[in-house]
Amino acid sequence: MNTFLSNISNVDIIKNTNTSILVAQRPIQNNILILGASFTCGIGGEIINTRNKDEVINAKLSTAAIISNPSLTDVVSINIFIIDKPITYEKIDNSTNETLASPLIVLAVRKNASAFASLNISLYFQVLNEYKLNISANYFCSYFDTTNAMWDEYDCTTPQYNPTFDRYECICNHTTSFALIWLPKVPLTRYLNAQDIASLVFQSVSICCFLAVLIHAIFIRIQNPMMSLQTHDLPPLISCGVTIILFVFYIALGITVYMKTTHDDEKQCFLSSSVLMFFVYFFLILMFCTKTSVGYFNYLRFVCLFPPSSYSQLLMLLVVSFFISITCVAFAAGFNSNPSFQITQLYPYKLCWFTRNVIYYFLTIPGGLFLLINIFIFIRVAQRVLRHVRNSTSLNHSYERTKRCVLILLPSCATQGIGWFPGPFLTIATPEAANVVAWFFIIFNGLEGLWVILLYSIIRSQRMEKQKRVVAAEEIRKLQEAKLKSRKYKKSFEENNQEEDHRNTKDIEVRLQNR
Repeated sequence: MNTFLSNISNVDIIKNTNTSILVAQRPIQNNILILGASFTCGIGGEIINTRNKDEVINAKLSTAAIISNPSLTDVVSINIFIIDKPITYEKIDNSTNETLASPLIVLAVRKNASAFASLNISLYFQVLNEYKLNISANYFCSYFDTTNAMWDEYDCTTPQYNPTFDRYECICNHTTSFALIWLPKVPLTRYLNAQDIASLVFQSVSICCFLAVLIHAIFIRIQNPMMSLQTHDLPPLISCGVTIILFVFYIALGITVYMKTTHDDEKQCFLSSSVLMFFVYFFLILMFCTKTSVGYFNYLRFVCLFPPSSYSQLLMLLVVSFFISITCVAFAAGFNSNPSFQITQLYPYKLCWFTRNVIYYFLTIPGGLFLLINIFIFIRVAQRVLRHVRNSTSLNHSYERTKRCVLILLPSCATQGIGWFPGPFLTIATPEAANVVAWFFIIFNGLEGLWVILLYSIIRSQRMEKQKRVVAAEEIRKLQEAKLKSRKYKKSFEENNQEEDHRNTKDIEVRLQNR
């Protein structure tokens, strides 16, 4: 049928009945641009042109195909065949469970040999009464792949339901046979799958690790204040701390959605899930900003040695990070206040999160920018540290451990960036690829607890060595003071003996003279 329709040229044909319509027209008729055709069940079809386009698409119709004006450049013939009830296509795909749900549109255009303009075809489908279901279903805007004898959604957008006209609307960028296809929805289950459990376990372990570090630090401060963490020890742990707070709110969001979801088709986020979602988004952006800020501080500290970096600079970077996060959340919440923008949606029993259409603007682009910055910082600091190691002639254990601390922190920054960046692509990847990416996402983000323990261990070792040096220096000072006192005492004793000998000598001389 596609081949037959594509071969029609140099004729103007309109065959319209109450079951189908065949249109083969040159694009321009009486100075009016032909755009496509529509069909209404039980009535018949109609040609769509620039004059009646708005009127046709704003009416109840069974199906329609409209080619955008720029796509008609160098087109010499528009050929459309719409079948109201395509019985032949109902069971044509035996390889999948996809089933026909609408009239069939067969569309072809003939262009000049040199024309290669891309197509933009808007398709409108209404589910026919005989195809309406009493079960939940997923609908797809598909074309029939004659090579593999199966329906395929390639180069067609996900159909959006228009409740005003009770139809589905989508866009495709090629010509062939189109229809609306449905698949039964896989019932969602309240049982957690392996990835859900792994995510909870990894994040919970990370939270426990951070709490253990915090409790140990407080205990050491009470027991031995001299061994407690100082201000300059905190930057490596700040980025980990923000991530742990993110994990806490993320788990709270997941539990809230899991407990409050009432049915599988629920799409609207309820208030508590929306509030928690924006908290998660705030700490997510703050995590990226904080890790980048700490990385940049290390860049100033180890690469740009002059002027020396100060902790006031780090504080300023963290303040800027806070305001960047607040700004991102403000924009997201502002756009979300208008339901027509469809910023967020509920993923039943999972999360309240951004929709597929906007997640790239709110997460992928910012995450990618922070990732690029972290990669640059990592390369520059690594080069500097390696150069220092090669050229170093003395062993300074404190400085070496500081470098080790930085080398652990920077992979943590990179790991978090790499771990979060594939997240949005889970929505567009194939099921097999999405499963692999999801495990990658879960494992790499769950390693934050390991980074916390390693960083704290190195910082504690550094503090202990510093304290040992202080104690050793104090002992040396006391020993030197003791030696100095001993020398002074010995000198004083010798002087006293000399004076006594001198007096005795004088006494003897006086006695001899008196005789």
